[in-house]
Amino acid sequence: MKSIYLAPMEGVTTHIYRRIFNKYYKGVSKFFTPFLSPNQTKSFQMKELEEIDAEKNAGMVTVPQLLCANAEHFVWACREVAERGYHEVNFNLGCPSNTVVTKKKGSGFLYYPDELDAFFEAVFEGVKDLGVEVSVKTRLGKHDPKEFMRILEVYNRYPIKELTVHPRIQKDFYKGDIRKEWLDYAYENSKNPLCINGDICLTEDVERNSEIYPNAVALMMGRGLIARPYLFTDGDVLKDKETFKAFNNELLEAYCERMSGDFSILCKLKELWYYMLPALDVSPDMEKRLKKTSKIAEYKILLNEIIACKE
Repeated sequence: MKSIYLAPMEGVTTHIYRRIFNKYYKGVSKFFTPFLSPNQTKSFQMKELEEIDAEKNAGMVTVPQLLCANAEHFVWACREVAERGYHEVNFNLGCPSNTVVTKKKGSGFLYYPDELDAFFEAVFEGVKDLGVEVSVKTRLGKHDPKEFMRILEVYNRYPIKELTVHPRIQKDFYKGDIRKEWLDYAYENSKNPLCINGDICLTEDVERNSEIYPNAVALMMGRGLIARPYLFTDGDVLKDKETFKAFNNELLEAYCERMSGDFSILCKLKELWYYMLPALDVSPDMEKRLKKTSKIAEYKILLNEIIACKE
């Protein structure tokens, strides 16, 4: 099987989630942090520093992801993570959020390929002595997938460690089918190692993509693996319900230690259950109860009931 990467998801794949996932489940060879945002202050926020804290990422391969449109700030961040022992950074050119795109960041930067070219030229010059390689996670463009032809020309000019392609444009967000013909185009024309991303949710999807793109270096999964963290360990939650229960209980304990108030803690957990519930195929009544619960004590009871109902 190809290498599997866990995609960065803002607010979801935090250092807490990554650590606990890696403790209970196998199959992921590389984890990516939610994006860090280097800026003119040349300082990371406390929550960003926690994401790249070596102790919190012990025992796993973790790659800091950067969201930035200024080469000087990007190189500064590369120097900072290099000093913390990291050897790769990932450049976020895929985020479709309007608040990001309007700042010419994420997939918004793709609309300006000449500026992107100049950015890369400065970045690769700036990092050449830092011992840090730069990988890229990209969409096809902002408005039209044909933008990708020019964008890929830019990528091909630089020694990108790995190019992860999510075959949608910014305006697609995560809706509709992926634009497979453009993933084929990337596979055929990229001069850099390719990682496949987008709508890979089940082992059948992994097998199919591995067969279609045999020379791709890895597959990156996001929502699909959050929905089924057990996918590459047991394949089915029924095979090891106790591990699934322990996994969720430890997440609860970890968030209780860091956050206060049932409401805030449950909001964080419900982000995960938004993906996990459909995969578990629980009854509409149980799904409704979990979404409405506002007490941790009630949540613990519901977790036991959800797992018990999978007998």
